[in-house]
Amino acid sequence: MHMRLFSATLLAALCLSSAAVAETLPRPAGEIKFIAHTGETITLSGLKGKVVVLEFLLTTCPHCQEMARRLSGLQKEFGPKGLQVIGLAIDENAGANLRNFVVKSGASFPLGVYDYMQSRAYLQIPDVVRMSMPHIAILDRKGLIQVHHGAEEPWMGDNVIDANLRADITRLLGQAPAAKPAAKKKS
Repeated sequence: MHMRLFSATLLAALCLSSAAVAETLPRPAGEIKFIAHTGETITLSGLKGKVVVLEFLLTTCPHCQEMARRLSGLQKEFGPKGLQVIGLAIDENAGANLRNFVVKSGASFPLGVYDYMQSRAYLQIPDVVRMSMPHIAILDRKGLIQVHHGAEEPWMGDNVIDANLRADITRLLGQAPAAKPAAKKKS
């Protein structure tokens, strides 16, 4: 009896985990608003027309620091072409640790504090699924999440992460910029 219950529980967890991986993309990105470590207020809606890479991170995570270093290089290279990288620290003491994270990682893009539960909801990660860190979401110029990966997925492996990031960013930068709303005519 206990073995059947355990098997059923394991099967349910695996199904939920698979559902998180098999999510529907692209999908509209919701609004995110935060105050960056520089004091500037950042909103995703204010970045429409750019390709946005969101790094959800823990300020004490060495892998998150390494990802921030990689993303800083990509920001420098692709920023003039329309890329904007953003870091969102979601750990409990993120506010106190953020400046130290910036120094250790050399992050050259806006970083701020974001709520852990809101990040799970934003990424549509069920509560029963472990959220691996760092977690990357890439939005196209129209504000749609096109790419979404956690640290344990093959997309983020040591031998392929740079090529995968570069390929996705290049592909999305090549898409036409989002149309700006037409100005209202004065009568």
